[in-house]
Amino acid sequence: MKKPQIVTQTGEGNKRCVTQSFVIVGSVVVKDDKYLFIHQNGKWNLPSGWMEMEEDIISGAKRETEEETGLEVKIKKLVGIFPLIKYKNNLILHAIKIIFTSELTGKKMKDSEDLQHDWFTLKKIQSMEGLFWDPDVPKIIEKIENKETYSLDVVSEKFIVK
Repeated sequence: MKKPQIVTQTGEGNKRCVTQSFVIVGSVVVKDDKYLFIHQNGKWNLPSGWMEMEEDIISGAKRETEEETGLEVKIKKLVGIFPLIKYKNNLILHAIKIIFTSELTGKKMKDSEDLQHDWFTLKKIQSMEGLFWDPDVPKIIEKIENKETYSLDVVSEKFIVK
């Protein structure tokens, strides 16, 4: 039997529909062979979040990364598209994550969403099983380490039909 689906509400009052798959966008900030993570509610994650209505994918990844880190970034390459299904509180949460690499532009933005940050090496990330919100995080970092990334040319621009 399928679990019931509902509309959830974020702390900012945004309503989120989880009756079908939803899109998460974000990026991996890379600096000096280390990767930036945010700490939220007891676990580590990549800077990422829900894509907004009428937002293009690259702009969404940039916005989410900047909102969660307080740092200005430039989106560089596509890492991949990662499906993730979680069962939580009688819900089926089926996210389609679109993850990019990004680099710091050197500019600090306004304060972030009060999240703790830290930089980790690949070796440290591989030793942190169970400490990430999403279990595919080490795989995503390994793809970057192995240079399994794609040009932004593979990401289509948005088209609006009226």
